[in-house]
Amino acid sequence: MTESQALFEARQKRYFDTIHLKKTDRVPIVTWVDAFPIRHYGKLMKDALTDHAILDDVWMRFHHEFQPDVGDSPYFLFGFFNISRTLGFTLLKWAGHGLHDNSNYQFVESEMMAPDQYDWFLSDPSDFMFRHMFPKSYTALAPLAKLPKITSSYYFFTPFIWAALADPVYQDVGRALTLAAQQSAKAIGEFVSFNQRVIDAGWPLPVGAMTQAPLDVVGDYLRGIKGMLVDLRRRPEKLLAACEKLLPIMLDLGVSGCKQSGVPVCFIPLHKCMDNFMSQEQFEKFYWPTLLELMRGLVAENISPYLLIEGVCDQRLPVMIRDAPPGMCIYHLENSDIFKAKKLARDKVCLRGNIPITIMMKGTPQDVKDYCQRLIDEVAPGGGFMMDTGVSIGDATSENVKTMFEFTRQYGVY
Repeated sequence: MTESQALFEARQKRYFDTIHLKKTDRVPIVTWVDAFPIRHYGKLMKDALTDHAILDDVWMRFHHEFQPDVGDSPYFLFGFFNISRTLGFTLLKWAGHGLHDNSNYQFVESEMMAPDQYDWFLSDPSDFMFRHMFPKSYTALAPLAKLPKITSSYYFFTPFIWAALADPVYQDVGRALTLAAQQSAKAIGEFVSFNQRVIDAGWPLPVGAMTQAPLDVVGDYLRGIKGMLVDLRRRPEKLLAACEKLLPIMLDLGVSGCKQSGVPVCFIPLHKCMDNFMSQEQFEKFYWPTLLELMRGLVAENISPYLLIEGVCDQRLPVMIRDAPPGMCIYHLENSDIFKAKKLARDKVCLRGNIPITIMMKGTPQDVKDYCQRLIDEVAPGGGFMMDTGVSIGDATSENVKTMFEFTRQYGVY
């Protein structure tokens, strides 16, 4: 067995034993890297997004310098902006495209589905996506909105579809899709190749796929925050029906991705479950039921749900921990009280986090040590804890990131 293979097996065991609430040799360090390597090694964000050789270089340097317990890939967040530019993606801004040359990306939320379009989405989600969401999300695909409905052109009526495509405007659509297809194939190939190099160098991959809570899909991409909150009161039945419609789609996304990658952990970022977004009663009616079914569906396939619980969810956590499939879930807490959560989470969920980003950006190395020590002393005992920041380390100082890694390796021994 080579040294890299031995490191891979030790790190993988440490990671999965921690997920399954087993006591390991030490607390694993599994940070959400984000843009930290780009800034740490003095590169320009705009250049890194267009030149993937830069991404490969700085990410591998990060692995070898900081020695995390799991690997990280730049392609998950930063590998697909060339495709977004080609198709005119409207829901993102990034360095050199709406933002300054060294800025991180920014999601642009908008109301993509009007209230009277619920029935269209519920009756035929694929048609809704193809003839409404794609044209609204990508400027290059705007002509798709004028296509006739595919299901109205069955059997010998299909010439009506082909005749519509004779419009010269679809030649531009075809050219954009051809270029985007070529760019996508290249980016995915780079993604797979980089992941394999990380594995070969001794790091297991942390997640195999990503999916989302059904209500977050409605709030993020269809109705927007304002529309979703209005629908909680004015059209609750439609909102619940949309969540039920999305549930099997989101489950298939997670299961198929994890099976294809071979990594049985599915990332689920929670965007709309924070305490100040809705009442606890609304959370338990609209948000939690389909998310819990999604988690149970993943666990039934022996896949661990990894929930990034953003913001403050102190009111939610008692329910979320009580109902969680035991010994299978990671709860990564941003600003929720992780010390109180530990008292609830015994024998239920693995906790991850949650050094405040304010400390990582503006604090001293001693501030970082003090918070890490408290986490290890109060949250790590018995296992089931991973050291991480509350959010990504993208804006943290290099000195504080080094301190977090070094102190945890030294002090976090069981």
